Amino acid sequence: MKTNQLIAILAVFMIIASCNNPKKDNNYAHVDTVVVNYEYPTDSTTINKWVASNDFSAMYKHSWYVWKHLTTPINGGSALTYQTWASPQQILHKLNNPGKNAVKGLEFNKPNQFGHAKLKQTDFDDTNIVEVVAYNPSAEKYAIDNKIFYLSTLKAMQTGEFSQIPEFPHDAITIKPVYKVITQNSLSAEGIYTMAAWHGPEYKDKGYPETEWQSCIHVDTKTSDKSNPNGRLDYDCNSITPENTYYLNDFIHFPIDKSLADSYNKSNKIKDATKQAKEGDIALLVGMHVGTKEIKRWVWQTFWWSPTPLTPSIPSSDDIASAKNGVGLVGAASHYAMDIAYSMVIPAQPYVGGKNEGELVIGFNPYLESGFGTGVFDTKTSYVYNNGNKIETNLGTMSNCMSCHMSATVNTKISLNSKFSSAPYVGDTYLSYRDSIFQKRLMLDFAWSIQSNIDTLK
Repeated sequence: MKTNQLIAILAVFMIIASCNNPKKDNNYAHVDTVVVNYEYPTDSTTINKWVASNDFSAMYKHSWYVWKHLTTPINGGSALTYQTWASPQQILHKLNNPGKNAVKGLEFNKPNQFGHAKLKQTDFDDTNIVEVVAYNPSAEKYAIDNKIFYLSTLKAMQTGEFSQIPEFPHDAITIKPVYKVITQNSLSAEGIYTMAAWHGPEYKDKGYPETEWQSCIHVDTKTSDKSNPNGRLDYDCNSITPENTYYLNDFIHFPIDKSLADSYNKSNKIKDATKQAKEGDIALLVGMHVGTKEIKRWVWQTFWWSPTPLTPSIPSSDDIASAKNGVGLVGAASHYAMDIAYSMVIPAQPYVGGKNEGELVIGFNPYLESGFGTGVFDTKTSYVYNNGNKIETNLGTMSNCMSCHMSATVNTKISLNSKFSSAPYVGDTYLSYRDSIFQKRLMLDFAWSIQSNIDTLK
């Protein structure tokens, strides 16, 4: 392991410690704790004050309230708020079929970053995770009004050296829910589904995908009236005990329809009928990236299912978990861990002209970015200086949601299939709105979902 990555490991613990105990020394201006407004959306001035004063307690609490909003049932029904939102494909279908009643069903897709990073399919064959990106009604209206998925629209917006699309509205939310599907062939005779469960990062140049976690939990799919609020991991992945056995009630889950089943099989290239998903199979929510346009660079929070939600593993913390208290999460929603990225580095830097210096802000989802190795990221950009030390951040376990999504771009002047079309992936780093990677590209207001859903015929 490289020396810089050893330094990086120490830096991870530094940022977690700083989150748990916000600094009050001469390097960080301290102000009185800001009164927290838990209405959504919270005004940008309030949130930026939290960021400037390192008020992590307020940030944690706010993001848990966002999670509560997403996971609250609609009108007392079974559908959760986030499950009623439209995907980019559905929004594009509405754009292309105005005034018609035709409804396009939801479809599973492989996470876009896997394709963007040109990872080998075999890196994730054991997990077959899928996503359903979605926009809340405000973000959907923005996409339709601006025809934001049309190539012709984006071409007209790309002018000059540094171009940007119009920003999403203040109350917009975009999400990337990630699921595992329990197919019949993945069950034991006793109805047990075994899956990899996160226990914390390892910092390897090749990344740390689920195939190497060697930590599992077991889901009893035949028992419907039990839950395990805080259990243990099975480090053999074949020793089933009451402590490492969980139940469907411990997960946000739902039975999939034919459209989702077909898209699951297609996205995972499953041709063997005995291994294919079928209508009625269960989808388990294992992770979700959430971006809320409450500040210019968006508020970033990511959630993943944890076997020990009261004492979650890095990149979460006990302090983050304890911030759930008083939020009112119930049932399966309380079984998830969280990490946040309200800035790229600490102290937060200005939009233009800042310095790539300070403490790291690590924000990644184990089920999405942990498998990314050094070959995925732009090494020229993925670093932070801390106390004179250059810390390399070109690993998925050293990444930051805000840094990554800021690089969401496209160059409409050349082939969209060209490697030069989008800016490269970056780990945790400070990016200015005038960074060279944005030159001669159109910035997509942090929305990779636009880049991956462009209608080139419109």
